[in-house]
Amino acid sequence: TSKIKSWEDLLRAGTMGFRGEALPSISSVSIMELTTHFEGEKTGTSIRFEGGKQVFLGPAPPRKGCTISVKNLFFNVPARRKFLKSDNSERRKISEVIRRYIIARPDIGFKIFFDGKLASELTATDSLLCRLESVWGDGITKELVALDQAKVGPLEVTGYVSKPETNRANRGEIFFFVNHRPVLEKAFYGAISAAYRHTLPPGRFPYAAVFLEIDPGFVDINVHPAKTEVRFADDGFIFTTLKKALDKALALPVNFGFRSISVTGQNQSADAAPFETARQELFDNPTFAMKQSPPVQFERGEAAAPRIDADPFRDSYLQIFDTYMLIRRQGELLIVDQHTAHERILFERTLDGMTAQGSPSQRLLFEERVKLTPEESSLVTEIGALLARAGFEIRSFGAEEVIVSGLPQEMTGLSPADAVKEVLGVYASNLKEGQEMKRALAAAIACKAAVKAGHRLSEPQLRGLFQELLKCKEPYRCPHGRPTIVTLSQDDLEKIFRRK
Repeated sequence: TSKIKSWEDLLRAGTMGFRGEALPSISSVSIMELTTHFEGEKTGTSIRFEGGKQVFLGPAPPRKGCTISVKNLFFNVPARRKFLKSDNSERRKISEVIRRYIIARPDIGFKIFFDGKLASELTATDSLLCRLESVWGDGITKELVALDQAKVGPLEVTGYVSKPETNRANRGEIFFFVNHRPVLEKAFYGAISAAYRHTLPPGRFPYAAVFLEIDPGFVDINVHPAKTEVRFADDGFIFTTLKKALDKALALPVNFGFRSISVTGQNQSADAAPFETARQELFDNPTFAMKQSPPVQFERGEAAAPRIDADPFRDSYLQIFDTYMLIRRQGELLIVDQHTAHERILFERTLDGMTAQGSPSQRLLFEERVKLTPEESSLVTEIGALLARAGFEIRSFGAEEVIVSGLPQEMTGLSPADAVKEVLGVYASNLKEGQEMKRALAAAIACKAAVKAGHRLSEPQLRGLFQELLKCKEPYRCPHGRPTIVTLSQDDLEKIFRRK
């Protein structure tokens, strides 16, 4: 509020701040110390609270800026403290919050300490791409494309998104910023989904750091206590401009049109004018004509009767669309999804190995160093023993890097970086769905290692896959609950063709 000088400033807040009640609320359940220094003064000032009671007020070294220290959270509220998660889980949550600000402000250096030890240090830079390389690693940043949407009306979209082939199992690496403030806006995720709809399969997500700069007068950032949600004067315009910027970066066609709206009408408000003007700039030709193809001509005549083998499926396996296998078995037609079937086989094999003496590991010819996100690094620390039993040979190398020297046998041939990061991503998603830790990890390994849709298999491979599936304890569903086998009886087919 010290930065608000007039009534208009309230409607165009462009500075950062925090809720006035936040500090006393935190100080009441912790040991909190605030140290500040007014520029030009010889000494600073420090104030300390324990459980909401002031225990110290006095001089402090003249350090630039303001430092807030919070220790022993909930030390005086045991009922709240017992609901805290494990140290690694809390550390992971803290890292998630910090990373948003690390990406939001590449011009600021960060040092992150855990348990008194330096976990990560990032120097200030004037390049967002350099900061993203520090966060994601150069393997990811090499696959990024820039968003360079020129300013349209009151809005400008910048940042980076990954090419479709560089993706992950959850949306944890998608970041949005409005005027450099981290936000979690559902409509923005919708724009990402729409832009990648035809290039990413379901359940896969890109890397993204998207910045929206907009006149503060057209956005309200005070709709959520944590300031993670915002409200715009024209949501449709924001979505459209963001989607167009994504389509341009990904070289995808814009497959929707908009009708220009006149801004000269009497009912048009002055505040909406910049959006309507921007719409006209955004869509030069709002009318899209659909060209009709000439009708296909058919010649009259007797159609040749197709040749049908007496029994094409007897003792044979047929693959269709390089994804499914067709099998005739005891008077029924079985349709098997090759990915979910293989996933079930690998899941039970991995789970049995982890429960017994551990799954076999395949040593790599050359060890590989892999850069992890703070969340991934925390997961490796938390489930290191489980990863070892699953067949991973991983050891720590610095704050957020590991050395991979071995992979589970089922993952032989995969890139160590892809294998580790994908398994950790799927594992985290499985945990959120409520799976037990061991099953979540086994499902993650199976999902990554299983044969994919679109992969052509020979008849012996199809036969072997199906026979292994039938040996499983639960052969009819993959670890995530999707069916592996669909059965069509003769009666079902006769109903489909209306013979009954």
